[in-house]
Order: sequence, then C-alpha cells, then structure tokens
Amino acid sequence: SSGINAEYGQLKTAENSEFCFNLCLAYTSREEMTQSVRQVVEGVADGSLLLPDITEPLLDRCMYSEDLLPVDLLVRTSGEVRLSDFMMWQSNFAVLQFVKVLWPDFGFWHFVTSLLDYQRQQPRLEEYRKKYGEFLVQMREWELSGLEDKFSEGTEVRQEEFVRKMKLKRRELLEEYSKAEAAGA
Repeated sequence: SSGINAEYGQLKTAENSEFCFNLCLAYTSREEMTQSVRQVVEGVADGSLLLPDITEPLLDRCMYSEDLLPVDLLVRTSGEVRLSDFMMWQSNFAVLQFVKVLWPDFGFWHFVTSLLDYQRQQPRLEEYRKKYGEFLVQMREWELSGLEDKFSEGTEVRQEEFVRKMKLKRRELLEEYSKAEAAGA
C-alpha cells in the first residue's frame, strides 16, 4: 500500500539533511493542536514538565510539523477563501493567497503572482512577528513573576527531555504501524 511506501521512505531518509520535502495531506489543525496540548498535559501529569515549562515554543515543538520552519506563504486554490482547518498554528504570520483556480491548473504565472504578493506583504508581517515576539516575552514574564522562585529552574532541561521522549514515542509508533501495515494487519 502507499502508506507502507511513505513510512518506509520517511524511515530511510530520516538522517538526510540536505533537502526538506514536505508532503501535506488532509488532516485537521484542531486535531494537531489538541494532540499537542494533550501531550503537554500528560507531561505535567507524569512530572516530566512543570506548569511554567508550558510555553508557546514548547507547544510548537509538539506539533506534527515540529522540525519545520514557519509557513511564509500559504496558497489556497479552488477559490475558497478559508483555511479549512489546515496549518492554522503554523501559518499565523504567513501571507495567505486565495487563488480562483483548481490545484491541477495552478501554473507558473499563478505562482509568480503569489510570490509578488508575498514580497509586497512580507515587510509588514516581519514587523508583526517582532512586535508579537516582544509581547509574548513580556506576558510570560508577567505570568511567571509569582511562580519563578518555585519552578523556573531547569525548564529548558525538562523541555528538551520531554520533546526527546515525545519524538521517540512518535518514531516507535510509526515503526510499529509500518510493521503492522507490511504484515497486512
């Protein structure tokens, strides 16, 4: 089946570092965000994480796209003007392009138009990213001001260990699923 080939390809190329190939298939961002929050809650419940360890960057690292750069340009074909629950977390500062053409007909000039629109909007988005980042730092400092003495020590170490274990679990599940698919289960 194609599932076996995709998983086999992922396992065989896991150590490659020269190119990045993103294959975006149907999924829901709400499920992805729910799964990320669920993993962090489990980490707090089992003592791997403390409440102040929960940060936006940690949630970002728990997403399926954990090792990818943020989306810069998201092109939605078909004329629909909605994201359809697709990459909502990752595209918070992306240029959104809604094109009234179906994907198979999306050609070179559509792409060029999208890139030109991205170039036009990108400086403003960079300004928003910077302001948002500064705002998050201020908010985190304010939220943790009463908790810092009790909990802040070791946050980075706990986060790193938590993410390492999470990735290991994901890899084991992928390998287990791949073996089951290969066996015809």
